[in-house]
Amino acid sequence: MNTIDTQPLSPVPGEQMPRKTLRERLPGWRPGKPGKRFSVKKLIALLLLAAVLIAGGLGIYRLFFVQEERVAITGATTYGQLNEALEGSGTTTPADSVTYTVSGTVLEWYVETGDNVEAGDLLYVLDSSEVEDDIMEYELELESLYEQYQELQENLSNQQVTASFAGRVENVQAQVGDNVQNGTVLATLVDDSYMETTLYFSYSYQEEIRTGQAVTVSVPEQMLSLTGTVTDIRYVNYVTPEGMKCFAVTLEVQNPGSLTQGTTATCWLEGGDGQPIYAATDGTLDYRREETITAKASGELTGVNVVDYQTVSAGQTLFSIDASSYQTQLESVEKQISYQEERIADLQESIATEYTRYSDITGQVVYADYATDRMTGQDSGSVMIYNQDSMEITFNIDELNVDYLEEGMEVTVYRTTASDTVYYPATLTYLSLQATSSSSGVSTFEATITIDSDGALSSGVTVYYYIDTSDGDGESGETVLAPINALCTYDDGYYLLVQSDQAPDGAIDPTQAGGSVTDYPDGYYAVPVEVGGYNETYVQILSGAEEGETLFLRYQNTAPSGGDTTSDAGTEDEGGSGFPGGGELPDFGGMGGQMGGQMGGQMGGMNRGG
Repeated sequence: MNTIDTQPLSPVPGEQMPRKTLRERLPGWRPGKPGKRFSVKKLIALLLLAAVLIAGGLGIYRLFFVQEERVAITGATTYGQLNEALEGSGTTTPADSVTYTVSGTVLEWYVETGDNVEAGDLLYVLDSSEVEDDIMEYELELESLYEQYQELQENLSNQQVTASFAGRVENVQAQVGDNVQNGTVLATLVDDSYMETTLYFSYSYQEEIRTGQAVTVSVPEQMLSLTGTVTDIRYVNYVTPEGMKCFAVTLEVQNPGSLTQGTTATCWLEGGDGQPIYAATDGTLDYRREETITAKASGELTGVNVVDYQTVSAGQTLFSIDASSYQTQLESVEKQISYQEERIADLQESIATEYTRYSDITGQVVYADYATDRMTGQDSGSVMIYNQDSMEITFNIDELNVDYLEEGMEVTVYRTTASDTVYYPATLTYLSLQATSSSSGVSTFEATITIDSDGALSSGVTVYYYIDTSDGDGESGETVLAPINALCTYDDGYYLLVQSDQAPDGAIDPTQAGGSVTDYPDGYYAVPVEVGGYNETYVQILSGAEEGETLFLRYQNTAPSGGDTTSDAGTEDEGGSGFPGGGELPDFGGMGGQMGGQMGGQMGGMNRGG
């Protein structure tokens, strides 16, 4: 009987013993013949090589001799109402807020952070003395501009030189084409319908002569005796050569047409006793009125309408001057006046608003503070006021969904807290008409929702919104619905791959009609359909298909003999969101704004859920 070797594994203390292997320790072991020693590293290398050869052989076999099976994933048409909604989230901002920037020297400060203010409450007052000085300087400049403007207007009005009274033109000194300056003498205008002269009478007749008294005028050269009138009396101190002291009497007499300037005349009048009173001296006749006509503007004479000794009426145009250069100057001065007036108005407004600041809104002061710059001595800061009765959120809606929205729509807005969900009434108050292009190729439109929070929401809070875009007609809105991933496109529109025992009426051949899906199981036929609205799950079928029809959605590949799936054209199980032909989205470019050329579960940050 064999027994187990009981020799210890470790040597007796003090001895050096060789260590035995597990095989040597087993019963019945006999030492064999000495031979080659087998390396452990070589064994491991051989095992790895064998594994690689086996795996490669299996792969080649599967590649050339085993084919995966394809399983057709199907769906079905249903009947019901398409539920359409746009959902998303946003961060609240006050619908009405204002921020005032403080810059200057603060004289008075009335608010602190956290105060509640009403529209019209005084917030602060700044020193406006420098602005007031600027206003005075601009007003002086403006006054000078007004004077220039008035002068230019007068020059423009003086392009036509007219007669100021009826008379006769003499000594015309200009002709057409002359360039004249303001003040250039053009002619003389005289009124010779009446002639006048001044004679002297002795002071002894001072009480006998009065204004308006009739007087006899004698013109010896023409042997004329005419009746005139005393028009003026002046008590001067004139002494004749004979030593008689006299006063001056001016009289006028109507010109019969022969009287000229310088004609000698004498006169007498009847005294209170009926005796004639004679002038102490003779006089010379002069025109009753005479005027030198001058140019009142500078420019070229374009018209000379009179000649010497021509009789003219009051207001008649005598000369015309081209003073168009004044028009350019006038327009320039007008602009300067307008600019100065605007500057003054702006500064006056700034004193009334920026330097004496009143709140424009009712709300809460969320920030109010200022500090003084030690270097400049100027104060700077700001006051920020929020009216939190109404809050806003702003978002972008893509072009595929913008047709579903219009300003004034009611919106469901809610906020989820740790213990509750709070709902707030809200309205779509703004929808931009201008699209903004994005890098994805889908344009977006900015929109704003106003929330009637009545102070229950703060700024910067995240809320969620839900906009119902369905027609809300109840039963009238029910139609045949098909999974949206069953919809295919061809040259003339859309089609579904419908299971049928025989080809339905109107069925098409997708390979001939430019169909997006041409690989599908036997027993399915391409049936053209008319589509309506859609959401991310279903599309309305208005005609071409009935409720309860089986539809081909996609192929799914599976491993042979019940093995694991090796490839999958879609990402979901039957009825999921995979698309025919390997997950390609159908082209919705012809669906009249209801469907776009690209769709997904989230479009522009918004979901349209069924």
